[in-house]
Amino acid sequence: MTAARAAMLRMETRAARTAIGLGAIALLCACGAPRWFPIAYRLAIFSCLAPALGSLILVLIHRITGGQWTAGLAPFLLAGIEVLPWVWLLALPLLALPLPWARMAAGAPVGYESTPFVLARAVAFAALLFLLRHWLRGGVGVLKDPMDNPRPWVGPVGLILIFFALTLMADDWLESLEPGWHSTAFPVVWMASQVVSGLALALLCGLGAGAEPARLGAAQRSLGIDWGNLLLATMMFWVYVTFCQFLIIWSGNLPEEISWYVRRERGGWVWFAPAVAFAGFAVPFGVLLMRKAKRSSGGLAAVAALVLISQWAYLVWVIVPAQGGPSLLAAVLIVALAGSAAALFANRYARAARQRREFA
Repeated sequence: MTAARAAMLRMETRAARTAIGLGAIALLCACGAPRWFPIAYRLAIFSCLAPALGSLILVLIHRITGGQWTAGLAPFLLAGIEVLPWVWLLALPLLALPLPWARMAAGAPVGYESTPFVLARAVAFAALLFLLRHWLRGGVGVLKDPMDNPRPWVGPVGLILIFFALTLMADDWLESLEPGWHSTAFPVVWMASQVVSGLALALLCGLGAGAEPARLGAAQRSLGIDWGNLLLATMMFWVYVTFCQFLIIWSGNLPEEISWYVRRERGGWVWFAPAVAFAGFAVPFGVLLMRKAKRSSGGLAAVAALVLISQWAYLVWVIVPAQGGPSLLAAVLIVALAGSAAALFANRYARAARQRREFA
């Protein structure tokens, strides 16, 4: 047994124990604050979904483009895909919870926004995720010629399907928290955030398992250079679409659109966006411009950790101000669900590593 596999087995055991213990605590907290349970549970679910969805998008992109950047990260990206549909199924109980759900302030939702239609779309999302999970079990794909992949059509077809599915998912489960609010740019912003989270987590896991940034890849180029450049590119895209969304809504200055930002400028939330911009983009941007940092395990790990925490803070900023609620319950639920996801992640990583027989 390799050191990485042994570490993953220990992680699986500890994560499962953590999930059981904190799951019980979360139930006790929910009994004491039932009003805030739906928003806390939603935040916990989407916190666990983020890196898994990002892993799926990254693997679909690699199936189209190829590239050496998956070396050292592939088992972790594949493990994220294995976990993804099961985490999504944990979101379905939210449909049975009273609030917050749908655009309740506008009256009982009917037609497209009614609970049966939302449930039907949620089941379709689950079916698609399980289908993509099955199609991608052959691996992340070859490095040089994507047409040599098994099922070469999976990359483009899967990316198109997942884009439309996540657009609907963002509208059903996140935008619906704000009565009467809708943004066509928000799903793109949210998807970009998932990609950044997935890459950051895969980098942390890969570096923790012994992947070496200074090692030359198939293209005879340092792997760390590719990892750092890709992380920098995804961060820049996320910041670009996030700012574009803000600029368009600010320029329009329509009450039904600016309400989303107005709600997030009250109280302590006013400091969240600048803090995320500074810690989640400005600092990593400066560090990732240095080749030395990208060839350093410690430097890349520090940047990936900072980016991952910042993306989670952004998700908190998106979800919690919509309804509010005690942070303790949300924190306990997040750790409990993350423990469950980590246990399954470690189990699936071990399976992927056995199939691939390598860290690539």
